[in-house]
Amino acid sequence: MNLFPCTLVYVDVDAKPGPNSTNRDPLSYVSQAICLNNSLRRVGMPTLTIMTNAPALVEKRLESLPPEKRPAVTKLTATIELPKNTPFYAAHFKLDLMDQLSDALPADTMMLLLDADMVAWLPLDHTLIERCAEAGLGVYDISDQVFPAYGSERVVADLEIVADGRLANPRWYGGEFMLATPASLRRLVPRARASYARYLDESERLRHHGDEAFISAALNALVDEGQTVVEVGAYQAVGRHWPGNNYRDFRWFCCCSFIHLPGGKYLLEKEARFVEFAPTRFWRRMRHAHLRGRMRHAAKRVVRMLSAERLATLSAYALRGVKS
Repeated sequence: MNLFPCTLVYVDVDAKPGPNSTNRDPLSYVSQAICLNNSLRRVGMPTLTIMTNAPALVEKRLESLPPEKRPAVTKLTATIELPKNTPFYAAHFKLDLMDQLSDALPADTMMLLLDADMVAWLPLDHTLIERCAEAGLGVYDISDQVFPAYGSERVVADLEIVADGRLANPRWYGGEFMLATPASLRRLVPRARASYARYLDESERLRHHGDEAFISAALNALVDEGQTVVEVGAYQAVGRHWPGNNYRDFRWFCCCSFIHLPGGKYLLEKEARFVEFAPTRFWRRMRHAHLRGRMRHAAKRVVRMLSAERLATLSAYALRGVKS
């Protein structure tokens, strides 16, 4: 089974920037994609394809690279419409990307959909690729991160609203990684379009917005109907890292095939300035960013603790005044 690594770069200067984006350059994701492509080449994977609604702008940004080291560029046919102030606006167009590839890819090739703010760290395990090919879908289950953070009842409620029915075992799937055969995409896309329509209709009731909401709802519905999915996170095919977060021991990420850095986009943009991806250099910078994040988290905890103590003291003084 062949792999088709691809990423979405949707350019719209009038749209609201992503919540995790600090660079206001609408083409900053191209720089991240350059880094991703360099890391893919290092581990012996196929060239990354950037699917974009603005191919001329993207190709101009890539002009300075040697032709053999550039990502490929394919025009995305965008069909969906939604308010431009919607959180994670650009990510919604992954639905159009999946739809386009469901017909464009040959039967022996799987879509490997990746977010641009990722690096390939190790080659994907061949046995895992085979399992995903047999099942049709390989997805990244991040329920253990999302459910505790937002409350399982709220997350499940959002999923079932978008799915338009009760789900047997609701799961939340990360949008940064998906392996899918063309046949499975042809099953998934119609369900995802139906979920997307309900997602738009019910958006004011939902706490969660973005492609993960309606794609997860569609995947859950397919699973309830008997579709098998391979949970790739258990195989460390991908790990999501936030600087300073204690969810995983930092060393755990060095055994992942892909590392997603939604809070470290600037690290990827810096690394893209180099012709080749250097793991040692990148790991050192990633580790420094992680340690700085730990310090920020610690400082915030101290401030919260001191604020709580001060509030308790003021309350105690006020209570004494009332009693006297």
